Amino acid sequence: MKAEFILKVAIPPFIIFAFLVWLTAENYISGWVMYLLWVIGFVVANIIVTKISTRWSIQRMREKRAKEEKNNDKSN
Repeated sequence: MKAEFILKVAIPPFIIFAFLVWLTAENYISGWVMYLLWVIGFVVANIIVTKISTRWSIQRMREKRAKEEKNNDKSN
């Protein structure tokens, strides 16, 4: 995997959870609000990672198809 891809996947959840940890540690959030924000944080982080992964996979598939078409054109 490319380092760029790994950074794009790892940094957004890290920022989200670092912020949530800070809010929780400083007692700015507690109780049900804390649980709700953590669940929302997990959902948002998963959506971001899925979106980035999907774009990367689609891009790889398009590049692979383009190479295959190029090779087929050369052989004909």
